[in-house]
Amino acid sequence: MTAKRYHDLDALRAFAMLLGILLHGLLSFIGFPVWPAQDVNQSELYAIPLIFIHGFRMSLFFFVSGFFTMMMWQRRGTGGLLIHRFKRIVLPFLVFGFLVFPMLNNMRAFAGWMGEGREERVSGSSEEKEAVAPKYEVPDDLGGAARQGDLNAIERHLEGGAEIDGKYDMDFTPLHWAAAMGEPRAIALLADKGADLNSRDGHQSTPILLAAFFGRSDCVRILLEKGADPELANKDGSRPLEAMKAGREITKWVARDILKIPMVWSEVREGRKEVRKLLGVGDVQAVRSGEGKQMQTDDWFARNYFPGGRFITHHLWFLYDLVYLVLAFVLVANLLKFVPMPKLAKWLAESPLRLLWLVPLTYMAQYSMGGGGEDGLFGPSTTVWLEPDWIKLSYYGIFFGYGALCFPHKGFHEKAGRFWPIHLFVSVIVFLTALDLMERTDLEFRYEIISLCSALFVWLLIFGLIGVFRKFFSVESPEVRFVSDSAYWLYVAHLPLIQVVQIWVSEWSVTPLMVSIETQFLNLDDAFASLFPFVSEIIVLLFILLKLFVVCFVTTALLLFSYRYLIRYTPVGTMLNGKRTKTD
Repeated sequence: MTAKRYHDLDALRAFAMLLGILLHGLLSFIGFPVWPAQDVNQSELYAIPLIFIHGFRMSLFFFVSGFFTMMMWQRRGTGGLLIHRFKRIVLPFLVFGFLVFPMLNNMRAFAGWMGEGREERVSGSSEEKEAVAPKYEVPDDLGGAARQGDLNAIERHLEGGAEIDGKYDMDFTPLHWAAAMGEPRAIALLADKGADLNSRDGHQSTPILLAAFFGRSDCVRILLEKGADPELANKDGSRPLEAMKAGREITKWVARDILKIPMVWSEVREGRKEVRKLLGVGDVQAVRSGEGKQMQTDDWFARNYFPGGRFITHHLWFLYDLVYLVLAFVLVANLLKFVPMPKLAKWLAESPLRLLWLVPLTYMAQYSMGGGGEDGLFGPSTTVWLEPDWIKLSYYGIFFGYGALCFPHKGFHEKAGRFWPIHLFVSVIVFLTALDLMERTDLEFRYEIISLCSALFVWLLIFGLIGVFRKFFSVESPEVRFVSDSAYWLYVAHLPLIQVVQIWVSEWSVTPLMVSIETQFLNLDDAFASLFPFVSEIIVLLFILLKLFVVCFVTTALLLFSYRYLIRYTPVGTMLNGKRTKTD
């Protein structure tokens, strides 16, 4: 007897994986600091679809994975499940990790090499060279004195009782401001007066990280001599060496829009070269004594798989987490055989009141994880390092476990998505509410409310999508089957390719068109001329949309072609999807 195939959930799992291409395609257009590809055209508005996708995509994937894990366990037993998951999870992680991770770990260097030509072309333009020269009224306090490098004012404020590690704008300490502005004498004075050399700002960045980011080599040297730790990472996981990989556009954005400080890109670039020499020493004590030499490692393996001394799982983190969740499932499933609770399990899976326990449970994990976060972030966090993150595992384990719980109950599959239009509509309302809350930084219990919105949103959207795919994808279709099969290959292989395509289109500029349009508007009367800022913003947004389409289309088309003609019937295709024949 042929086992039933859940075509709708197959397609739903593929949908969750393919959304990863769109999500990663968006990152170069929003100024995401750790992303190697930074487009010359960026807009914060494109962060909205990214936040929306991130808020449910991987949770949906883990839910479907749990469903199919239970199906596999019931059909093949514990041994068969473990063998199957080793072939489909562990082997792809090892194989593709070995092949892809060196590409990703060197992508910043590739992006820098590709961008050198552009930097040379704009280096003669004073407008491009001087990124910012904003007007800023420096306050008369210790932070302002450190910002200006005014030693007498620093002494005066300290004598007046100012706290040497007091927090100012963005939770900067005076030492942060001195480091960002490139004031080595102010740094030396503050350090001698007892300032915390490893103090953290609101983003958990240290003064030495800021100094490195802006290429303040004199400041970095003094901080090292005084004992600052160059290995401390900020909230993004970036240490000083990683922070310096940011390109011109993102560096300009931080300077102009965040810190409101002047910046000359050519000086930043040259300064970073010196900072790399300072931070590339093997013996910290030697650096602090001024005798250190730059260390060049010949260890290819360490350079490509342990950048900065840590193993990064990149976009394959979900496979790593799945290993833990499958092992936990095997343990729990075999234990529950001795304590059967069929009625309770059926009620938990099918009850229309399931949100009353799913949302609070998810909320607690979301709150603990910090994905709703004190910074007002929406949605979960993801694993970055090889070390297991038990809070994040617990969060995704809720979705995995509920998916496993639902498989044995036919009623779930028939009823879960019955009211899918309502689920989808309410999920959008919840999402828009969360977006509004993310801007209201003065709201009491903001962290808690955004976390609750995150938890409610993800379950509403999951149930809504289950209904959509059950309605439209329940019947087998050769085309949908092909896309579902190819999704695994597309996801594990797409990231280096999409970054290369992003770097390729990053230089495409809409500036010549904007100049032409502005000229036309200026020839009109004042009423029409005043519309130019609005029109220009729309044009930039549409141009970004065009580039996003090119990035996603080229990446997807190349990978679909490669899967059909190079992967599908090979050992690689068998590893990902099982053996396929040309009659499938």
